[in-house]
Amino acid sequence: MTKLLFAGESATIATTHIKGMDAFTHYRYNEASEYLLPKLKEQGIEIDYLPCHDVMRKFPLSVEELREYDCVAISDLGSNSLLFHPDVLMRSQARPNRLEILKEYVRQGGGFLMIGGYMSFAGVENKACFHDTPIEEMMPVEILDHDDRVELVQGFVANKAAVHPILDGIDEPFPPMLFYNRVVAKEGATIVLDNAADGKMDPVLAVWEYGKGRSAAFTPDCAPHGATPEFLNWKYYGKFFANVLNWISGK
Repeated sequence: MTKLLFAGESATIATTHIKGMDAFTHYRYNEASEYLLPKLKEQGIEIDYLPCHDVMRKFPLSVEELREYDCVAISDLGSNSLLFHPDVLMRSQARPNRLEILKEYVRQGGGFLMIGGYMSFAGVENKACFHDTPIEEMMPVEILDHDDRVELVQGFVANKAAVHPILDGIDEPFPPMLFYNRVVAKEGATIVLDNAADGKMDPVLAVWEYGKGRSAAFTPDCAPHGATPEFLNWKYYGKFFANVLNWISGK
């Protein structure tokens, strides 16, 4: 069984109602991980989950702790949440750099997947800010240093660009999606899926080996808005992501 540490895909949302001279704000909490994680469990993936607000305090601080897992996946989680421990911000105490720790974890044989979103790769207004970090170094793609969103409101269908074990058993076209983060594949990376619709051949799924481990970049969403109902309800939705996780885990 593949054991996964999954971090991200949650949000606290504030809505302000303005009624003439008066206004009030209410809050709600949402875990978009509810789309993917149950499907992974159906595929036999064992999961420990850290929503975004728990990452700063609870994400492992050493390679030894990460070795409990076959792979780590982050989705819609910016670099600052991984970089800063509460002790750094609140007490000015030094703590290990978790971006470096993740790179070393992969170099020593771990698996890593980044899934696209407004707080993935460069992200909206470059707020995810993974460019020129240890995460970028161990990934199969170069990350832009500016807003990297590609909003295809008309929809696009990922093109199978290579024969690869990740696609084993997936015998029909991918459903349409609405968004991805633009990245540039590094020399030596394998582009498994791309977007050929606009002629740019941007990577949709890129993979490679780094040291003794493997990493992957899936640039669209695994949840709304970028993931359409057709993708979320696709019979291969869980199998596809499980295949990615099993591959980066060396299984």
